[in-house]
Amino acid sequence: MSEGQDLTPYEAVQVLLDGALEYTSAAIVAQKENNPAGRGEAVDTTLTIIGLLQDSLDRETGGELAENLNALYDYMTRRLAHVALDKTSGTLEEVQALVVQIRDAWAEIDPAKEPAAL
Repeated sequence: MSEGQDLTPYEAVQVLLDGALEYTSAAIVAQKENNPAGRGEAVDTTLTIIGLLQDSLDRETGGELAENLNALYDYMTRRLAHVALDKTSGTLEEVQALVVQIRDAWAEIDPAKEPAAL
């Protein structure tokens, strides 16, 4: 993708999910290195990304799937809010696993097969 090229909504979600994985990984590394400042920064960025993903949900046309994703994003946000109290990387690994599942499912979507807008 060239610089300045606009992303499709599908590609934007892919970028956000990849970013969430990158920052949860950074938070896990920081947790294991006993670096609370680094962990906090990575968690804050992950929370921002999850918020963007949640805000992008189309609850009207998305139906049950959008509602399920909304609930999952809420759950991940609540889990990340308590990371500072968790002295292990377990909570971060749980959230990362959820993001991986969402990203892998998203990658299976073929935008070329989506019905054209009328």
